[in-house]
Amino acid sequence: MEQYKASTTKSRALWERAIKLFPGGVSHNIRQFGLPAAGAYPPYITHGEGAHIWDVDGNEYIDWWTTHYSQILGHNNPRVKTAITNQLESGIQYGAPNEPQVQYGEKLQRAVPLLEKMRFTATGAESTTYSVRLSRLFTGKKLIGKSLGGWHGGNDALTFHLNYPYTDDPFYDGVSFDYNDRESFDQMLKKYGKELAAVIVEPMIGAGGAIAPQPGFLNYLREETESRDILLIFDEIITGFRFRYGTAGDGVFGVKPDLLTLGKAAAGGMPLGVYGGREDIMALAAPRAKGGRWVGGGTFSSHPLTMVAGLAVLNQLEQKKKEYPKLSQKGEDFLTRLNEMLSIMKVPILGIGYGSFICVNCLSHVPDEPIITPGTLGALFDAQQQNIMQSYLMQEHIFGYHGLGALSFAHDDQDIELTLERIQRVAEKLGKSKAAK
Repeated sequence: MEQYKASTTKSRALWERAIKLFPGGVSHNIRQFGLPAAGAYPPYITHGEGAHIWDVDGNEYIDWWTTHYSQILGHNNPRVKTAITNQLESGIQYGAPNEPQVQYGEKLQRAVPLLEKMRFTATGAESTTYSVRLSRLFTGKKLIGKSLGGWHGGNDALTFHLNYPYTDDPFYDGVSFDYNDRESFDQMLKKYGKELAAVIVEPMIGAGGAIAPQPGFLNYLREETESRDILLIFDEIITGFRFRYGTAGDGVFGVKPDLLTLGKAAAGGMPLGVYGGREDIMALAAPRAKGGRWVGGGTFSSHPLTMVAGLAVLNQLEQKKKEYPKLSQKGEDFLTRLNEMLSIMKVPILGIGYGSFICVNCLSHVPDEPIITPGTLGALFDAQQQNIMQSYLMQEHIFGYHGLGALSFAHDDQDIELTLERIQRVAEKLGKSKAAK
């Protein structure tokens, strides 16, 4: 850590102040990186431009984290900034309906027709919370099924079975399934099918490993839930507007859920959550709805600054419809080259991803067969080496979590080449470190 500490003295001073204020020094667990006990601490960021960010010490990073994958247009997008600046002239927030809210809702509905009715929140976690609450209300059942490793925000209904060996809460044993494993899903249905109000899943597992669905798997979930009157919720907070202009579940993989959630790329860095879907389910969210219940609120829902930013983002993404395949291909080419390089180096590190979304994982060993389930990935995952790798990447000025992150439209070929070069240096350091032990 000596090289890193020498180049980040101002960040270190801020970290020493932060750990006196916040549990673990942060207000979001993932923003702590590496091994703090060994002296690791995050850089403190001052500004970003395109695919790069800078810290308080003036260090420049290639940013793969891209604001939790939100900045698909790149940092400091001029049209988004102009929209926010213009709105600021009229006020910040009113706690009342506003015109941009209607305009943005109409734009979203045209892009995602599955949103027959929707509501806005300020966070993705709120949106998944309300989706679960509506599902329970609509079906009269209580349990919610989810994928192992599936992250849906910090709400009580869904924060379980996040890390291998997925025994963090025995109460939930059996109410999860291993993504891409039909037998595992069948076992959950056999045990709890009559009690399940909904199954929530990301069309592509995000934080759990960037694992894409196997052919027919999402269709199988749709068929099995529908036949049992279990609602299917697609959490598209990461995948929405990431792989196409619209959602991945129906638009990429051809499966329609009953409810879905959106956020991140849909507002380009502003705080946003969206939940919606079938009108008959969403009707229960209306004030004074017969059989309804309070399921929506929040002082900052439909925030005018978020609404105008969202409009500016969607207008640009709509113009980039034909560029999405190129962005995905750039990510897939990068992943192929990355894994070829790591294989030649004979290091137990593997990139997993889909399109422009990529995680790099330290493993006990790289298996001969592709990793297609979170359970398989979890059993091979080397958390200690992952933390060390994350620290090395930060020293190499590659800013990312979960091993890397996601491409934006702002990343260029030089960013790709430099990232590969720096990951190679990191892999060499890890290899030498492991050999020394």
